[in-house]
Amino acid sequence: MKPVGIRAAVTAAVVATTAAVSFALPATASAVPANGGVRYVALGDSRAAGPSLDPATQTNACERSDLGYPTLVAQGVGAASFLNLSCTGAHTEHVTNTPQHTSKGPVPPQIEQMPSDTTLVTLSIGGNDISWPTLVSPCYATAPGGDARCRNNPTVTGRALSALAGLGPKVWSTLTAIRLKAPAARVVLVGHGGIFGDRGCWPNLPISDADAVWAKGFFAMMNGVLATAAATAGAEFVDVTAGAEGHDACAAPGQRWFEGRQAGPSSSALHPNAAGMAHMARRVLGTVRR
Repeated sequence: MKPVGIRAAVTAAVVATTAAVSFALPATASAVPANGGVRYVALGDSRAAGPSLDPATQTNACERSDLGYPTLVAQGVGAASFLNLSCTGAHTEHVTNTPQHTSKGPVPPQIEQMPSDTTLVTLSIGGNDISWPTLVSPCYATAPGGDARCRNNPTVTGRALSALAGLGPKVWSTLTAIRLKAPAARVVLVGHGGIFGDRGCWPNLPISDADAVWAKGFFAMMNGVLATAAATAGAEFVDVTAGAEGHDACAAPGQRWFEGRQAGPSSSALHPNAAGMAHMARRVLGTVRR
């Protein structure tokens, strides 16, 4: 199946999901108070937690760093209270109803610890649910200049289609659970992407230029699924790829916001680095302040 076919099929699946779940939604939350009384909770996975960014703060089971975008958002909104419950490796169910097992013991479902009077929630989730690195790994070449041609592989594109079609309902359910737990909160879903641009680079991102474009398109489709889930659940969506052009994993070290497969000591492979987290925080704040 060609990428265009995936886009059409995912769109159809999203439309069906929207029709099935758009009933009985909570009322849309009001804007975050401008008086400094923001009570902010950050939920989600490693794209919020920021493992490896700040080793001095990673004594907790979830590998949360103070350099992750949630801390920067809390500072930007002048939060009266701030609780970062994100956890590296989290799936949607670890946000809502299932304890997450970590190397230091189980972590309760994140929303169990979220106060009901929370007024702002950010959520980064979904990447672990579909195990996106395994979907993209067939695109990696085995030698410099190689071309795996994953973009033309029906097995690869079919797996991507299936994963994205199943992601929307999970994210919608998660957002709805958050809205029910904190009905006055403004809920912001933070998107994925940024790692892949229009070219590959050996060995940090060992992918042909044509397959890199396909991988970039995959994340665009994933963000479409996330944006639709947010809209139907009464939440807002932030596209973190906007404004990040030229800062993908193949950019020069000083310009790189997202790491490839060979991250440095103060960042994690296939994750945003500190500059990427700052960019994500700016994108979130741009939405919250509107």
